[in-house]
Amino acid sequence: MSNTVTISTEAQHAGAFAFQNISRVKRSESSATSVIGMLELCGMLEVIETSSFDFPNFPEAKKKFNVVYFKINESFASLKGLFRGLTSLGKPGEVILENEVSQGVFTLKYYQSNEIKVKSYLATLIETVENELRFKQVLDQIIENQRKIKAEEGLLLQKLFA
Repeated sequence: MSNTVTISTEAQHAGAFAFQNISRVKRSESSATSVIGMLELCGMLEVIETSSFDFPNFPEAKKKFNVVYFKINESFASLKGLFRGLTSLGKPGEVILENEVSQGVFTLKYYQSNEIKVKSYLATLIETVENELRFKQVLDQIIENQRKIKAEEGLLLQKLFA
Protein backbone atom coordinates (compact mmCIF):
# COMPACT_ATOMS: atom_id res chain seq x y z
CA MET A 1 0.00 0.00 0.00
CA SER A 2 2.78 2.40 0.84
CA ASN A 3 4.38 1.75 -2.55
CA THR A 4 1.30 2.96 -4.40
CA VAL A 5 1.11 6.06 -2.24
CA THR A 6 4.75 6.81 -2.96
CA ILE A 7 4.31 6.29 -6.68
CA SER A 8 1.23 8.51 -6.87
CA THR A 9 2.98 11.21 -4.84
CA GLU A 10 5.98 11.04 -7.16
CA ALA A 11 3.65 11.27 -10.15
CA GLN A 12 2.06 14.38 -8.65
CA HIS A 13 5.49 15.95 -8.09
CA ALA A 14 6.52 15.04 -11.63
CA GLY A 15 3.56 17.10 -12.84
CA ALA A 16 4.94 20.07 -10.94
CA PHE A 17 8.37 19.91 -12.58
CA ALA A 18 10.09 23.27 -12.29
CA PHE A 19 11.28 23.46 -15.89
CA GLN A 20 8.04 22.71 -17.68
CA ASN A 21 8.20 25.93 -19.66
CA ILE A 22 11.47 24.75 -21.25
CA SER A 23 9.97 22.04 -23.38
CA ARG A 24 11.52 19.85 -26.00
CA VAL A 25 10.68 20.52 -29.58
CA LYS A 26 9.12 17.43 -31.12
CA ARG A 27 9.95 17.20 -34.78
CA SER A 28 9.35 14.40 -37.19
CA GLU A 29 11.56 13.69 -40.17
CA SER A 30 8.59 12.76 -42.33
CA SER A 31 7.03 16.23 -41.99
CA ALA A 32 9.70 17.66 -44.29
CA THR A 33 9.39 16.35 -47.81
CA SER A 34 13.00 17.13 -48.77
CA VAL A 35 16.32 18.15 -47.29
CA ILE A 36 15.67 21.73 -48.35
CA GLY A 37 12.25 21.64 -46.69
CA MET A 38 13.82 20.26 -43.54
CA LEU A 39 16.39 23.06 -43.42
CA GLU A 40 13.72 25.67 -44.06
CA LEU A 41 11.57 24.30 -41.23
CA CYS A 42 14.48 24.54 -38.81
CA GLY A 43 14.27 27.92 -37.10
CA MET A 44 17.99 28.31 -36.55
CA LEU A 45 19.10 27.79 -40.17
CA GLU A 46 18.46 29.99 -43.18
CA VAL A 47 18.69 28.55 -46.69
CA ILE A 48 20.50 30.98 -48.96
CA GLU A 49 20.59 29.15 -52.27
CA THR A 50 19.96 25.73 -53.72
CA SER A 51 20.98 24.13 -56.95
CA SER A 52 20.94 20.71 -58.50
CA PHE A 53 22.36 19.23 -61.63
CA ASP A 54 22.72 15.94 -63.40
CA PHE A 55 25.57 14.64 -65.50
CA PRO A 56 24.67 15.16 -69.19
CA ASN A 57 27.87 13.47 -70.38
CA PHE A 58 26.84 10.30 -68.56
CA PRO A 59 23.04 9.99 -68.91
CA GLU A 60 23.21 6.28 -68.11
CA ALA A 61 24.34 7.12 -64.56
CA LYS A 62 20.96 8.77 -63.85
CA LYS A 63 22.44 10.66 -60.92
CA LYS A 64 21.32 14.03 -59.66
CA PHE A 65 23.60 16.09 -57.43
CA ASN A 66 22.16 18.68 -55.03
CA VAL A 67 23.93 21.62 -53.39
CA VAL A 68 22.38 23.68 -50.59
CA TYR A 69 23.96 26.83 -49.17
CA PHE A 70 22.73 27.84 -45.74
CA LYS A 71 23.80 29.86 -42.74
CA ILE A 72 22.91 30.09 -39.08
CA ASN A 73 20.41 32.86 -38.24
CA GLU A 74 21.78 35.87 -36.39
CA SER A 75 19.58 35.11 -33.37
CA PHE A 76 21.48 31.79 -33.00
CA ALA A 77 24.95 33.23 -33.72
CA SER A 78 26.27 31.87 -30.43
CA LEU A 79 25.77 28.35 -31.80
CA LYS A 80 28.11 28.72 -34.76
CA GLY A 81 31.04 27.17 -32.93
CA LEU A 82 28.96 24.26 -31.68
CA PHE A 83 27.49 23.65 -35.13
CA ARG A 84 30.94 23.78 -36.77
CA GLY A 85 32.30 21.39 -34.16
CA LEU A 86 29.48 18.91 -34.62
CA THR A 87 29.84 18.96 -38.38
CA SER A 88 33.58 18.36 -38.15
CA LEU A 89 33.20 15.37 -35.80
CA GLY A 90 32.21 13.16 -38.65
CA LYS A 91 29.46 12.53 -41.10
CA PRO A 92 28.28 9.72 -43.30
CA GLY A 93 30.18 9.19 -46.52
CA GLU A 94 27.09 10.18 -48.48
CA VAL A 95 27.06 13.67 -46.96
CA ILE A 96 29.45 16.47 -47.86
CA LEU A 97 29.00 19.35 -45.42
CA GLU A 98 31.56 22.12 -45.68
CA ASN A 99 31.91 25.37 -43.78
CA GLU A 100 33.18 28.59 -45.32
CA VAL A 101 34.23 30.39 -42.13
CA SER A 102 35.01 33.73 -43.77
CA GLN A 103 31.49 33.98 -45.22
CA GLY A 104 29.70 32.14 -42.41
CA VAL A 105 28.07 29.82 -44.94
CA PHE A 106 27.66 26.06 -44.86
CA THR A 107 27.53 24.03 -48.06
CA LEU A 108 25.66 20.73 -48.13
CA LYS A 109 26.29 18.48 -51.12
CA TYR A 110 24.68 15.12 -51.76
CA TYR A 111 23.31 12.84 -54.43
CA GLN A 112 19.53 12.67 -54.69
CA SER A 113 19.68 8.91 -54.14
CA ASN A 114 21.17 9.52 -50.66
CA GLU A 115 18.51 11.98 -49.53
CA ILE A 116 17.15 9.71 -46.78
CA LYS A 117 20.61 9.36 -45.21
CA VAL A 118 21.19 13.11 -45.49
CA LYS A 119 17.84 13.83 -43.81
CA SER A 120 18.69 11.41 -41.03
CA TYR A 121 22.08 13.05 -40.48
CA LEU A 122 20.59 16.55 -40.48
CA ALA A 123 17.84 15.48 -38.08
CA THR A 124 20.45 14.13 -35.67
CA LEU A 125 22.55 17.28 -36.02
CA ILE A 126 19.62 19.63 -35.48
CA GLU A 127 18.31 17.58 -32.56
CA THR A 128 21.72 17.69 -30.88
CA VAL A 129 21.89 21.47 -31.21
CA GLU A 130 18.31 21.83 -29.92
CA ASN A 131 19.16 19.59 -26.94
CA GLU A 132 22.16 21.80 -26.22
CA LEU A 133 19.94 24.88 -26.33
CA ARG A 134 17.48 23.28 -23.94
CA PHE A 135 20.32 22.26 -21.62
CA LYS A 136 21.61 25.83 -21.55
CA GLN A 137 18.13 27.15 -20.77
CA VAL A 138 17.67 24.66 -17.93
CA LEU A 139 21.16 25.42 -16.61
CA ASP A 140 20.47 29.17 -16.68
CA GLN A 141 17.25 28.61 -14.74
CA ILE A 142 19.05 26.42 -12.18
CA ILE A 143 21.74 29.07 -11.71
CA GLU A 144 19.08 31.74 -11.29
CA ASN A 145 17.27 29.58 -8.72
CA GLN A 146 20.54 29.08 -6.83
CA ARG A 147 21.08 32.86 -6.77
CA LYS A 148 17.60 33.37 -5.36
CA ILE A 149 18.16 30.70 -2.71
CA LYS A 150 21.47 32.30 -1.66
CA ALA A 151 19.82 35.71 -1.46
CA GLU A 152 16.98 34.30 0.66
CA GLU A 153 19.50 32.56 2.94
CA GLY A 154 21.36 35.83 3.36
CA LEU A 155 18.18 37.67 4.27
CA LEU A 156 17.16 34.94 6.72
CA LEU A 157 20.55 34.99 8.40
CA GLN A 158 20.48 38.75 8.53
CA LYS A 159 17.05 38.73 10.20
CA LEU A 160 18.07 35.91 12.53
CA PHE A 161 21.20 37.62 13.80
CA ALA A 162 19.89 41.19 13.76
